[in-house]
Amino acid sequence: MTKKCTIFSGGEAVSAQCVAEYKPFIDDSLVISADKGYKLAQAVGVKSDIIMGDFDSAEKPVFDNIEIFPSEKDDTDLMLAIKQGFESGCDDFLIFGATGGRVDHLLGNIQSLGYILSCGGEGTIAADREIIRLYRAGSYRIYDREGFSFSLVAYTDKVDGLTIKGAKYEVEDCLLTNAFPLGISNVVKGFDGQDRKYAEISFKSGYLLSVQSKMVTDF
Repeated sequence: MTKKCTIFSGGEAVSAQCVAEYKPFIDDSLVISADKGYKLAQAVGVKSDIIMGDFDSAEKPVFDNIEIFPSEKDDTDLMLAIKQGFESGCDDFLIFGATGGRVDHLLGNIQSLGYILSCGGEGTIAADREIIRLYRAGSYRIYDREGFSFSLVAYTDKVDGLTIKGAKYEVEDCLLTNAFPLGISNVVKGFDGQDRKYAEISFKSGYLLSVQSKMVTDF
């Protein structure tokens, strides 16, 4: 049985509206705040079950269930939270506060999705302007978000047999590699779901990174 984990990290803040979209997931999950992510959780009205980190960038909170780590360590604060989630039996992760700021932090956070996938779980990074998800081989739906595009990027050396249907740019049995940006800025066109349109994607091997991004129109 899938057990859910919501993590608030210390990157760019997200709006209460963004968090509210995932309320059913959050209400049914273990909530872990990583370092100053506890401030984000407080700001959007979500109670943390566990707070953990080195607190080198935020004041240590007064909290019963808190774990403090040295600032010089192998794991990022987000990775500490993910490992705690797995130790607690979780395998479906929703992460807020993991975008914005430094590019190296963002890349590290995306690699954290890779760690989740390699351990048999699933993970999503949610923000106001991006929804980032990493997929293993299989078939999936990407649901339409008003004003958003979606891009598909090979996370592993290659993603083989990629098929996209129900989008502005469709393809069948395509090879993506991590050395060329072939799947950037597509748009959901297609199939009518119960609540909103969706595109269908499938592929045979590799890890595929999906990024839904708010489109900029004010040039």
